[in-house]
Amino acid sequence: MATTGDHDRADVAIVGAGLSGLVAGAILTRHGRRVVVLEHADQVGGRGGATLTTGGYWVGFGHRDAHDVGDCQLPWHFGAEAAREAGVEVALRPVAAPLRLHRFPEDVVLDGAAWGADGLLGGAETWFECPRGDVPELRALVAKLASASDAERDAAIPTRLGDWLDRATSSPAVRRAVLRMATVIFHPRPEEASLGRFMHFLGSPGGGPYIPDDEAVGGMQGLMEPWARALRARGGEIALGWKPVEILVEGGRVRGAVAIDRSNAVREVRAPVAICTYPAWEVLDVLPRDLVPDELAATAEALRDHRADLIGWRAGLVRLPTVRATAEPDAHAGWNRLLRGPDRDYHGGFQITSLSSRRAAPPGRHLLELVIARFAAPGAPPASESWSAARARVDEAIAYLRRFYADLDDCLEWSSYVWVEAPQSMSWAWAPVRRHGLTVAGIDGLLLAGSTIESPARIVDLSAWAGLAAAHHVLGA
Repeated sequence: MATTGDHDRADVAIVGAGLSGLVAGAILTRHGRRVVVLEHADQVGGRGGATLTTGGYWVGFGHRDAHDVGDCQLPWHFGAEAAREAGVEVALRPVAAPLRLHRFPEDVVLDGAAWGADGLLGGAETWFECPRGDVPELRALVAKLASASDAERDAAIPTRLGDWLDRATSSPAVRRAVLRMATVIFHPRPEEASLGRFMHFLGSPGGGPYIPDDEAVGGMQGLMEPWARALRARGGEIALGWKPVEILVEGGRVRGAVAIDRSNAVREVRAPVAICTYPAWEVLDVLPRDLVPDELAATAEALRDHRADLIGWRAGLVRLPTVRATAEPDAHAGWNRLLRGPDRDYHGGFQITSLSSRRAAPPGRHLLELVIARFAAPGAPPASESWSAARARVDEAIAYLRRFYADLDDCLEWSSYVWVEAPQSMSWAWAPVRRHGLTVAGIDGLLLAGSTIESPARIVDLSAWAGLAAAHHVLGA
């Protein structure tokens, strides 16, 4: 530890050990750069990883303190490119059947659709209840969205999907089907989703989906640890338990970063480059406010205003539960989406992550995770209902699981409710708001590589893209 008046020296200080910071650090150390990562948590993975709980379960669907993407099923395009550049091998298991749809209280279960334009259109009639005569128009509309150019996507970011559909089709069935697609992807109020973001999802590259399957750790932590191992092996440092509190800027240039530990001891890392992995609104907390450009401050607040918290339930299982309709143990490794009532309202989803991430649960056990995001209207509190009302939503979903499975209660080893406070990442990911860039006007050496960056990548792949872009910038400087 540095003594009073001393400081560490590095080529790059990285604020936060989330995926983007680990990707950047692994690439830069491979090129001989001295890297110090400052992370307030006691393990890598930042906000998108998984936490090892008592009993040997890796509790995933990260979002551990709400701000990053911790989905347990991911596309992997830029991540594969970054892994090649970093010389890192990430173990991923493909998900053969990525989507299953449940409607309740009718208790109808449907298979046959997948992520992406073609996959979703495979369920046009059954999943999204588009009459056969309207399917050609739906296909043409979705194809148009998926083939939009970068310029068209960018121009459409501020446009709300519902407003565009009012102009794009006169068919109520086609309009309803497109909105249900957005609901299944992950939006409780699909009319408010950004048209440009929807275009991006349908048309952006991505291999998979996959689930991380590391030999040492489980869940989303399996996506994080390989980069950390490579970074450390090449002489980089990951300082855990050190909370970044300020990025040092002098004369318009980055000079390093300052962090404190749990005893409030101060550590100062001097470096000409700082890569910040925080969401935009938290960047404001570690920069002197008089140096924050007005445009960045406005973008940060606009993104933060699209809030959601996340409620749910997780359960450790002594064996796989039996699907009542088939009398067979559940073998579906992908997401299960829940739609409620005649309007097919979003009611979250669940996944048995241990079916693909073998370390997510102890040997012979399994982990089930149910999540419901509660989106707030811009400017409104994220959770205007009480916890009792929120729990009632979760209990509705659990009651459905008890109908879908014949023996769920007999399989339970433990269970707990989950409540992740806002802002939660999937809400701003669909916001009709343009995000920030990699660099910051007026501050040389500062790179913003968090999950609120504007990017060609899909949601979970975004952090890998951000780390790759930051490393390229440093190496090209």
